[in-house]
Amino acid sequence: MTQAKAGLGEVGDFVGLEVNMRPAGGYTPDMMNFAHSTDVYQIWADMVASNERKIPDSGEHFYCVYVSRRDFHQYVHSHEEILARYEKNLVMCERMPEMMVPQMGNQMYTAKVANLAATEEFIRFVQEQQL
Repeated sequence: MTQAKAGLGEVGDFVGLEVNMRPAGGYTPDMMNFAHSTDVYQIWADMVASNERKIPDSGEHFYCVYVSRRDFHQYVHSHEEILARYEKNLVMCERMPEMMVPQMGNQMYTAKVANLAATEEFIRFVQEQQL
């Protein structure tokens, strides 16, 4: 602050205009959990309850990727082919609620994979469209 303001602070103080005191929205916390074999909700709760950062290191880290499809496209690979090929990798697979379709697509697939090459292959396989 460049001027003192009663009830707000003194000259030189920093004042937060916005503070996000919750985990990220949507599937982001789930994807963090899958990618790092952890529980970000528990980490957040520990920080709120005890002001401690307790992050267990599982040693297992992956890539977690969200891929969606839109119903009006024709895809090379069927839903059943995706499920069969990636059954060991899929951690979430669902139809999106209508209100989320414009942003998130109609059908979503979230997978946990070993590396960037596997991530790119998963995206290509799910989204490859017929010409």
